[in-house]
Amino acid sequence: MENPYARPAGSSAAPAAPGAPLSPEAQKLADYEAAIGPNRHYYMPKFEEFGERGTHATWNWPAFFVTSPWFIYRKMWLPGILNLAYPWVITIICSLLAVVIKAPILGVIVWLVLLAAPSFLLAAHANSLYYRHVQKLIESLPASIAAQPDKRTLRLERNGGTGVGPMIGVLAGMFFVGLFMIGILAAISIPAYQDYTIRSQVTEGLNLAGRVKAEVAEFYATNHRWPEKSDMTGGPVSGKYVASVEVYEGSVVITYGNQANAKLRDQRLALTPALDMSDNVRWICGNGKVHPGEHMAEGPSGSDLPEKYLPSACRTPR
Repeated sequence: MENPYARPAGSSAAPAAPGAPLSPEAQKLADYEAAIGPNRHYYMPKFEEFGERGTHATWNWPAFFVTSPWFIYRKMWLPGILNLAYPWVITIICSLLAVVIKAPILGVIVWLVLLAAPSFLLAAHANSLYYRHVQKLIESLPASIAAQPDKRTLRLERNGGTGVGPMIGVLAGMFFVGLFMIGILAAISIPAYQDYTIRSQVTEGLNLAGRVKAEVAEFYATNHRWPEKSDMTGGPVSGKYVASVEVYEGSVVITYGNQANAKLRDQRLALTPALDMSDNVRWICGNGKVHPGEHMAEGPSGSDLPEKYLPSACRTPR
């Protein structure tokens, strides 16, 4: 970056006489003061250090706790506005990711990690970014203005300094945008999460039916017929979301209830055994496919549940 304050070799940094042009060092300090505005005492030493050693990471607490407001307050519009939009973009992406992979917890973890990252990165580099911003303001001064001390100072104070009004305006605008985005996310996420919880409740019934299926297969292997409810020796099976798991002519019928979602309550899902040509038992879940040559038990089959709540193996083949 070109140094606008470079002195010819051998020149001194002695103060200029009244009315005379400022020395490069004095002009640099005057420009920094005009461009920084409030809180000069904090930024001036850092700017001096950056000028001597080059920019590097230095922590800025305001930029960490109020990242976007701080950048907008210091008139660094692009990082401030991008950081305001970033959380909504990440939230939408992570919500869609959680829906696609059917793992809301993973989506929340990814969202938290990605949401926190910009605050740490921007806070660590906020001072150096601000230094480059001020340097750019100084270097972009038109020659006609840069040569006139009063106009030079006024231009730097106008283009630099702080902007409380713009900060409030941008934040207010993003607040209403945020409300709109929250509405969109709620419309996407709430039904998706409800479907996820219902599918997990359906899974409880399938897990509880595992032991009953084993007993049915064992009964058939011993008696060469499918059992009735009265043939089963095990006690009643139920769960948090399952009212009962019962056997009818070999079929294991899951009836949902208790604390199950209202869309599942009193709905049934049948697991029907089928014999292949070698007399091996294969279980057909709900509306699952029957293979050629298989003979299903005469008990109930199919499902009362909407297919979107069923595992893929229990849905109607396409």
